[in-house]
Amino acid sequence: MKHVILEAICLTVAAWNAVVLAESPKLLWEVAPFEADITIPIGHACMGGGVANAREIVDPLYAKGFVLRPRGTVLPNQEEPGPIPVGKREAFPIVVLALDWCQLNNEADFRFREALAEAAGTTRQRILLACVHQHDAPIFDLGAQVLLDEQGLTGWLCDPKFFEEALARVVAALKEALKNPRPVTHIGLGQARVEKIASNRKIITAEGRIHWSRSSASGATYGDYPEGDIDPWLKTISLWNNDEPIVAWSSYAVHPMSYYGQGQVSADFPGMARAKRQADDPRVMQIYFTGCAGDTTAGKYNTGDPGNRPVLADRLYRAMLEAWQSTQRYPLESVVCRHADLYLPPRDEGDFTLERMRAILGNEKEKRWRRISAALGLSWRERVAAGKPIEVPCLDFNNGQAFFGVLPAETFVGYQLMAQQMRPDAFVMLAGFGDGAPGYIPTDACWKEGYNDDYCWVAPMTDALFRDALAQVLNLPEGSGCPKISPTDKMGPTNARSCPSCIRREVIYQELSPDYLWFHPRVVAIPGLGRNGNPRLVLTLQKHLRVSDFYSGLYYMVSDDLGRSWRGPIQIPQLDWKPQPDGSTFAVADVTPGYHPPTGKVLALGAYVYYDQQGHQLHDRPRFSQTAYAIYDLQTDDWSGWHLLEFPDDKKFNLARNACSQWLVEPDGTLLIPVYFAENYGVMATAVFRCQFDGHKLRIFEQGDELHLNQVRGLVEPSIIRCGNWYFLTLRNDLRGYVTRSTDGLHWEPIRPWLFDDGQELGSYDTQQHWISHGDRLYLIYTRRGAMNDHVPRHRAPLFMAEVDQNNLCVLRATERVVLPERGSMMGNFGAATITPEEAWVTVGEYTALSSPEVRPNPKGGDGSVLLGRICWE
Repeated sequence: MKHVILEAICLTVAAWNAVVLAESPKLLWEVAPFEADITIPIGHACMGGGVANAREIVDPLYAKGFVLRPRGTVLPNQEEPGPIPVGKREAFPIVVLALDWCQLNNEADFRFREALAEAAGTTRQRILLACVHQHDAPIFDLGAQVLLDEQGLTGWLCDPKFFEEALARVVAALKEALKNPRPVTHIGLGQARVEKIASNRKIITAEGRIHWSRSSASGATYGDYPEGDIDPWLKTISLWNNDEPIVAWSSYAVHPMSYYGQGQVSADFPGMARAKRQADDPRVMQIYFTGCAGDTTAGKYNTGDPGNRPVLADRLYRAMLEAWQSTQRYPLESVVCRHADLYLPPRDEGDFTLERMRAILGNEKEKRWRRISAALGLSWRERVAAGKPIEVPCLDFNNGQAFFGVLPAETFVGYQLMAQQMRPDAFVMLAGFGDGAPGYIPTDACWKEGYNDDYCWVAPMTDALFRDALAQVLNLPEGSGCPKISPTDKMGPTNARSCPSCIRREVIYQELSPDYLWFHPRVVAIPGLGRNGNPRLVLTLQKHLRVSDFYSGLYYMVSDDLGRSWRGPIQIPQLDWKPQPDGSTFAVADVTPGYHPPTGKVLALGAYVYYDQQGHQLHDRPRFSQTAYAIYDLQTDDWSGWHLLEFPDDKKFNLARNACSQWLVEPDGTLLIPVYFAENYGVMATAVFRCQFDGHKLRIFEQGDELHLNQVRGLVEPSIIRCGNWYFLTLRNDLRGYVTRSTDGLHWEPIRPWLFDDGQELGSYDTQQHWISHGDRLYLIYTRRGAMNDHVPRHRAPLFMAEVDQNNLCVLRATERVVLPERGSMMGNFGAATITPEEAWVTVGEYTALSSPEVRPNPKGGDGSVLLGRICWE
C-alpha cells in the first residue's frame, strides 16, 4: 500500500488499565484456540478497491486466534482451583487474533473487538487483534463506505453485510472453543533469523541519494541494494500444558505479498508457510502476525513472478520451524494486559484538508482510488475529532520476561526496534497492522530523510508519542517515555502553552459488583505530608447502590507517593448512614474534599439527603436537603461526623446544596462555597456564599448574587475557581451548561451558555463541568455531544479538557483534548483538582450497567474502574 503523514500536536499518548491476571493467590490458566473462514466472496473489493476486485479464490482467508483466561485461584491447602473472584480485573479473559485481511479501520476495528469481547466476557482493550495485511484481501472501514454510499458508490471499498457475516462466524468459533478450553502451565519462547525475505523500502544510491522506491516486487530493479533497516528475527510464543504444545503464534516484519492485484484472493506466502507448519503437528494451532512492516517488503528478493511465492513461503516456513526448535519453556506465572491510548494528530495540508478530501470524494471525474482514499481520510478525521484514540494493547508474561503487543496500521519497523531497545532484558514481539486507519506511520528519521506518500493520514514526527505508549505498555519506570512539547514544536492552530505536555490514564481501583459501583471519586492534595516531599493525597468516594442517586456512606483512600500506590477504600464509620425513627435513612452524597491551609484540616462538603427503603430521595420534610461538611484531622487520621452548614431561616433554602461542586479557599482563609437552592425540588437558583472556618465549625457570613434561569431545573451543581484577577463559575442546566465571571466571587456578570470560539454550542448538558488552571491559563473539564458517543446516556463520556478564553468566556476548540476516553460507560460525576505545580488530576468512576443475569465488563472497556487522568505540565 502507499505511505502517509502527520503533524505533531501536544496531545499525548496515555496508558492505563493494568490488567493483572496473576496475583497472590496464584491463578491457573486455560486456553481455547479457534479459527474461522473469512474469505471474501467473488466481486468483493480487494485492498479497499485499490486493486482489482476478487475474481478467483486461490486459497482461503482465515481468522486464527485463542482465548486465554484464568481457570480459578489456588487457595492455601487446596489442590483444585477455587472460584474466580467475580468482577475483578485479573479474571477478565484475553483474546489474541490474526485476520487474513488487509485492514480493519475505525468503527470496523471497534466493532470487531467489541463483538469478540462480548463473546469472551471481557473488554475491547483486552482484544489483541491485527490483520496480516495481504493485499488480495479486504479493507473494512464502515464509516468510509457510508460516505461512499452517499455518493452512490456502493461496495467500492467493502461490503458491510459480508463484514457482519464474517464477524458472526468468528464469534461463533470463539464461543464454541470456550466449551472445551485446555489447561495451560507453560509459555514457550523461540526465535530464528530469517534469510532473504525482508528489505527496506529505502535505498541509497551510489551518489548518496535516498529513494523510497523499493516495493513488494522490485527485485529486478533494486535487488542489488542492501537490505537496509529490517528486523531479521522471526519470533514465536507458544502455550503448553506441561510438555504438550497447544498454540503458537509467530511474527515477522515484512509486507506479506509476493504478487497481487489481479483479483486472485490469497493469504499469500505467510499463509502457505503457516499451513505447512500446521501440517507438521496438527495438535498445535499455528497463528501468524505481520510485524511492524510499513517500510519493509520482500522487494529485494522478489520480482513479482508467481514462482517467487513458494520460495518466500519456504524461507518463512524454515524460520518458523527453527524458532520452534529453539523454543524454551517456562512456567506461566503471570499475565498482565496493559493498553495505551495513542492520540495521533491528523495530516491537514494539501489534499488532506477536510475541504479537499470532500471535494475529491464528490468529484465524479476523479479516479476510483482517489475517491476511496478521500473517504478513508474523512472517516479518520471524524474519529480524531471525536477524541477516539488508537488503543495499543500489550501482554506482559511473567512480569517482564516476554511481551506481545499490537501497534496500529502500517507502523514502520523502526518502532518495533525502538520497543526492543526499550526492553533489552525481555523477549519483545510486536505485530503491526492493528487499527489501520492512520495508514503509514513513518519514524521521525524517515520523514527527515524525505519520506512522503499519499496513503498516510497522520502528521509527521510521532516518535515521542510512540515512545510514551511503548514505555507504558512495556512497564518502564515513570517518565521513561512521556513526550515533552517545546514552544517551537509545530502545534497547528494552538501553541505549547495551551497544552499539557502529556496526559496519563490510569486505574486507581477496580471492582465490578452486582450491588454497587464506586462513584464520585474526588481528591485533595495536602502539601508536604507525603513521601519525599510530595503531597499526601486523600481521595473520597462512595458506593452507588444501583438506584438513581442512592449512595453509601463515605469511604476514603490515601496515597503518599503521588498515586503510585493507595491505601483503601476505607469506610468511615462516623460518616455512614444514620437510620431515622420514621424508617428513612440519613446520608450524605456528592462529596468534594478540599484543604484549608490556615487550620491544616481537610473539609469534605456534600449534600445530606433522606432515603426511603427503596433508595429514593425523600422531599417530604422541611430542610429536606442541606449542605453538610465533615472534618478530617491529618495528624490523627480521624474524621468527624457530619455537621450542618446553617443557612438563613428562609423557606427558599429548604433545599440548599453544595453538591458535586468545586469550592475554594481565599488567601485570607475564608471560603467561597457555591450553593444551589430552592423551596422544593423544582427550579433552582445558585449563589456563592463567603464562609469562615475555625477548624471546628463552618459559618456563612456573606451571600452573593442570586443567579436564576427559568428552564427545567434551573442552575445546579455550580463550580468556582479563581484565575488571575477573575473568579469563574460554571453551572449545570438540563439543556446546556452556563458560565459567568466575577471580580470578587460574589457579584456576577449575566450568565451565558457555554460556546466554542467559533460560536457553536459546547454541547455539554444535564451534567457538571469543572475547572483546572495552570499559571494564568484556565481550562474546563466537560462532556459533550458530537463525539461518536450517542450510545452513552446523556453523552457523559469521554471527558474533555480545553482552554477557556477568559475575555470572551468561550472554549477554544483547537485546544480540546481527551482526558479520559469513552469506554461505553457514563463518566459524568467526576472530580478535578490541582495536585502539584506539575500535575492536575481528573478522577471518575464508571457507571457500568449490569449485564443480566451476571456482572460482566462492558465490551467497550468499562469494568467498574475508578479512573485517573493525570494531566502533566511542563
